[in-house]
Amino acid sequence: MKLFAIYIGGSTETSLIELHDARFIVAETIEDTYAELKAGWWGTPRSLHLDCWGELTSADGHNVVLKDHPQEGADKLWFVNLGGYDPTDFSELHKNVFVVAPTKSKAKVRALKYVIDWQGRHEDYTFEVEKLSCINDMAAGKGLYVHVEPAGKPVPFKFTCKYRPIGKDAA
Repeated sequence: MKLFAIYIGGSTETSLIELHDARFIVAETIEDTYAELKAGWWGTPRSLHLDCWGELTSADGHNVVLKDHPQEGADKLWFVNLGGYDPTDFSELHKNVFVVAPTKSKAKVRALKYVIDWQGRHEDYTFEVEKLSCINDMAAGKGLYVHVEPAGKPVPFKFTCKYRPIGKDAA
Protein backbone atom coordinates (compact mmCIF):
# COMPACT_ATOMS: atom_id res chain seq x y z
CA MET A 1 0.00 0.00 0.00
CA LYS A 2 1.10 3.56 -0.68
CA LEU A 3 0.38 6.89 0.99
CA PHE A 4 -0.83 9.37 -1.63
CA ALA A 5 -0.87 13.14 -1.18
CA ILE A 6 -3.47 14.58 -3.53
CA TYR A 7 -4.38 18.19 -4.37
CA ILE A 8 -7.93 18.27 -5.73
CA GLY A 9 -9.96 21.04 -7.29
CA GLY A 10 -13.39 21.85 -8.58
CA SER A 11 -16.29 24.22 -8.15
CA THR A 12 -19.59 24.60 -6.33
CA GLU A 13 -22.91 25.82 -7.71
CA THR A 14 -22.18 29.30 -6.33
CA SER A 15 -18.38 29.65 -6.55
CA LEU A 16 -16.88 32.19 -8.91
CA ILE A 17 -13.43 30.59 -8.96
CA GLU A 18 -12.03 27.09 -8.68
CA LEU A 19 -11.71 25.75 -5.13
CA HIS A 20 -9.01 23.39 -3.86
CA ASP A 21 -8.36 20.97 -1.03
CA ALA A 22 -5.78 18.36 -0.04
CA ARG A 23 -6.37 14.68 0.70
CA PHE A 24 -4.19 11.86 1.99
CA ILE A 25 -5.28 8.36 1.03
CA VAL A 26 -3.72 4.92 1.43
CA ALA A 27 -4.17 2.85 -1.75
CA GLU A 28 -2.27 0.72 -4.25
CA THR A 29 -2.58 3.16 -7.19
CA ILE A 30 -3.74 6.74 -7.70
CA GLU A 31 -6.75 5.40 -9.59
CA ASP A 32 -7.73 3.43 -6.47
CA THR A 33 -8.19 6.76 -4.63
CA TYR A 34 -10.90 8.09 -6.95
CA ALA A 35 -13.91 6.54 -5.20
CA GLU A 36 -12.89 8.01 -1.83
CA LEU A 37 -12.12 11.37 -3.41
CA LYS A 38 -15.54 11.45 -5.07
CA ALA A 39 -17.30 10.39 -1.87
CA GLY A 40 -15.66 13.19 0.11
CA TRP A 41 -16.02 15.97 -2.49
CA TRP A 42 -18.32 18.75 -1.29
CA GLY A 43 -18.52 20.58 -4.59
CA THR A 44 -20.20 19.98 -7.92
CA PRO A 45 -19.52 16.30 -8.75
CA ARG A 46 -18.70 16.88 -12.44
CA SER A 47 -16.09 19.50 -11.55
CA LEU A 48 -13.88 17.28 -9.37
CA HIS A 49 -10.35 16.85 -10.69
CA LEU A 50 -6.81 16.19 -9.57
CA ASP A 51 -4.29 19.01 -9.95
CA CYS A 52 -1.30 17.38 -8.23
CA TRP A 53 -0.61 13.96 -6.75
CA GLY A 54 2.24 11.80 -5.63
CA GLU A 55 3.21 8.90 -3.46
CA LEU A 56 4.52 10.42 -0.24
CA THR A 57 7.73 8.45 0.31
CA SER A 58 9.91 11.27 1.61
CA ALA A 59 9.53 14.53 3.47
CA ASP A 60 11.83 16.93 5.25
CA GLY A 61 14.93 14.70 5.10
CA HIS A 62 13.01 11.59 6.17
CA ASN A 63 11.67 8.50 4.47
CA VAL A 64 7.93 8.05 4.88
CA VAL A 65 6.96 4.40 5.31
CA LEU A 66 3.74 2.54 6.09
CA LYS A 67 4.16 -0.28 8.60
CA ASP A 68 1.91 -2.67 10.49
CA HIS A 69 2.82 -1.31 13.94
CA PRO A 70 2.84 2.15 15.56
CA GLN A 71 5.98 4.28 15.34
CA GLU A 72 8.14 4.70 18.40
CA GLY A 73 9.62 8.12 19.13
CA ALA A 74 8.24 11.63 19.13
CA ASP A 75 8.69 12.71 15.50
CA LYS A 76 5.57 12.82 13.33
CA LEU A 77 4.76 13.77 9.77
CA TRP A 78 2.88 17.06 9.44
CA PHE A 79 1.15 18.66 6.46
CA VAL A 80 1.16 22.46 6.74
CA ASN A 81 -0.78 24.77 4.43
CA LEU A 82 0.86 28.20 4.63
CA GLY A 83 -0.70 31.45 3.45
CA GLY A 84 0.61 34.93 2.77
CA TYR A 85 0.24 38.00 0.61
CA ASP A 86 2.01 39.89 -2.13
CA PRO A 87 0.80 43.50 -2.37
CA THR A 88 1.01 43.29 -6.18
CA ASP A 89 -1.15 40.13 -6.45
CA PHE A 90 -4.94 40.22 -5.89
CA SER A 91 -5.08 36.88 -4.10
CA GLU A 92 -3.68 34.98 -1.19
CA LEU A 93 -0.51 32.97 -1.81
CA HIS A 94 -0.34 29.38 -0.55
CA LYS A 95 2.41 26.85 -0.09
CA ASN A 96 1.88 23.29 1.10
CA VAL A 97 4.78 21.68 2.91
CA PHE A 98 5.47 18.41 4.69
CA VAL A 99 7.65 18.63 7.79
CA VAL A 100 8.79 16.23 10.48
CA ALA A 101 8.54 17.46 14.07
CA PRO A 102 7.43 16.17 17.46
CA THR A 103 4.70 18.81 18.05
CA LYS A 104 2.32 21.06 16.12
CA SER A 105 4.08 24.20 17.37
CA LYS A 106 7.51 22.94 16.26
CA ALA A 107 6.06 21.89 12.91
CA LYS A 108 4.68 25.41 12.40
CA VAL A 109 8.06 27.02 13.17
CA ARG A 110 9.80 24.62 10.80
CA ALA A 111 7.25 25.15 8.02
CA LEU A 112 7.31 28.96 8.19
CA LYS A 113 10.97 28.87 7.16
CA TYR A 114 9.78 27.87 3.67
CA VAL A 115 8.09 31.26 3.18
CA ILE A 116 10.44 33.58 5.05
CA ASP A 117 10.29 36.15 2.20
CA TRP A 118 6.48 36.40 2.08
CA GLN A 119 4.73 39.46 3.48
CA GLY A 120 1.99 38.82 6.03
CA ARG A 121 2.75 35.11 6.09
CA HIS A 122 0.67 32.94 8.37
CA GLU A 123 -0.37 29.39 8.97
CA ASP A 124 -3.76 28.63 7.44
CA TYR A 125 -4.05 25.14 8.80
CA THR A 126 -1.78 22.45 10.14
CA PHE A 127 -2.47 18.74 10.06
CA GLU A 128 -0.66 15.86 11.60
CA VAL A 129 -0.80 13.65 8.54
CA GLU A 130 -1.32 10.43 10.49
CA LYS A 131 -4.30 12.02 12.29
CA LEU A 132 -6.30 12.96 9.19
CA SER A 133 -9.49 10.99 9.06
CA CYS A 134 -8.93 9.59 5.57
CA ILE A 135 -5.60 8.13 6.66
CA ASN A 136 -7.02 6.85 9.92
CA ASP A 137 -9.93 5.23 8.10
CA MET A 138 -7.81 3.74 5.33
CA ALA A 139 -4.85 2.79 7.50
CA ALA A 140 -6.89 1.43 10.42
CA GLY A 141 -8.79 -0.90 8.13
CA LYS A 142 -5.52 -2.14 6.69
CA GLY A 143 -3.59 -2.15 9.99
CA LEU A 144 -1.06 0.44 8.77
CA TYR A 145 0.79 3.27 10.53
CA VAL A 146 2.81 6.20 9.16
CA HIS A 147 6.51 6.08 10.12
CA VAL A 148 9.16 8.75 9.51
CA GLU A 149 12.77 7.58 9.41
CA PRO A 150 15.83 9.81 8.93
CA ALA A 151 17.12 9.41 5.39
CA GLY A 152 20.81 8.94 4.69
CA LYS A 153 20.33 10.55 1.28
CA PRO A 154 17.20 12.71 1.42
CA VAL A 155 15.19 12.92 -1.78
CA PRO A 156 12.55 15.52 -2.59
CA PHE A 157 8.84 14.63 -2.71
CA LYS A 158 8.16 13.65 -6.31
CA PHE A 159 4.72 14.51 -7.64
CA THR A 160 2.79 15.08 -10.85
CA CYS A 161 1.05 18.36 -11.62
CA LYS A 162 -1.51 17.78 -14.33
CA TYR A 163 -5.23 18.37 -14.73
CA ARG A 164 -6.97 14.99 -14.46
CA PRO A 165 -10.81 15.06 -14.37
CA ILE A 166 -12.34 12.34 -12.19
CA GLY A 167 -15.78 13.82 -11.45
CA LYS A 168 -19.06 12.17 -12.26
CA ASP A 169 -19.50 11.81 -16.02
CA ALA A 170 -15.97 13.19 -16.59
CA ALA A 171 -14.49 12.26 -19.93
